[in-house]
Amino acid sequence: MSVEQEVQEANESFYQAFNRGDLDLMKSIWAQYNSVTCIHPGWKVIRGFDGIIESWENIFVGSENLEIKLSDIKVIGAGKMIWVSCQENLFAMSMSGVQVSKVHATNLFEKVGDQWKMVLHHASSVPQISRQDQISAN
Repeated sequence: MSVEQEVQEANESFYQAFNRGDLDLMKSIWAQYNSVTCIHPGWKVIRGFDGIIESWENIFVGSENLEIKLSDIKVIGAGKMIWVSCQENLFAMSMSGVQVSKVHATNLFEKVGDQWKMVLHHASSVPQISRQDQISAN
């Protein structure tokens, strides 16, 4: 298996943990350093394994009707540090129907022993383009 495939699998495991609300899987994905960093859209920067896992636990409690599907996935880098750039397409079920939002994420992985571990997750909301803006752009 190529390095790119290994990192892509690690990235897929991260999103499986999110979609399943699986805290144990999420813990296994992250490197257990004080320097690991997580930036959720609209949140303050979280540093350190314990704080990051606590943030995911809180997200899992409040996101039972949320699913992420990825698009525009790019695996970049070489050596012991590789990052994945991707668009997170979030689907949330509510009383008014399915709500869709888009977030762009950069996930940095470091080779630790024989595994790729996440050392950074940075997600930022992507501005929604209005129908009028789409028409004007064409």
